[in-house]
Amino acid sequence: MRSTFALGLACAALALGACASGGGSRPRANEPIRALMSADALMFVSFDANADLTVSAAEIDAGRVREFARADGNSDGSLTPIEFQNWANIVLGGGQLGPYRLDFDRNVDNTITREEFDTEIRGRVVDYDQDENGELTRAEFVRLVGQARPPRRRLTPSMPPSS
Repeated sequence: MRSTFALGLACAALALGACASGGGSRPRANEPIRALMSADALMFVSFDANADLTVSAAEIDAGRVREFARADGNSDGSLTPIEFQNWANIVLGGGQLGPYRLDFDRNVDNTITREEFDTEIRGRVVDYDQDENGELTRAEFVRLVGQARPPRRRLTPSMPPSS
């Protein structure tokens, strides 16, 4: 009885140690590095008008204006859920890939204003801009699997800046 208890205790200790070590989540030496790219990176890459492989602040502003105009099918200055979904399907490769409508429609009134759209795009630029120089390079779009950074807290149009 005593040896059975000791054997069970030893097995439990080994199992607990295996769980704590992270198991098989570490990459093997011969495996390729896996990386992620978000659907919004596709949009930002398209902003590179002069093809220098860097998206400048001016290109970001021009792209932001262009994409809102593209999304605003009826040109009324705001986006309905259907307009946003149509835009996401074309520009982002599908609405299921994100960013999602409620990322833009922070007040959940089923209308995305130009201000809400601009705020979300600017916030995503800040999230990607690792060196904080106001420009985006290809390297800033790539995240290694397991090392994706959480998004920074963004202001909504109606939120005052915190002190």
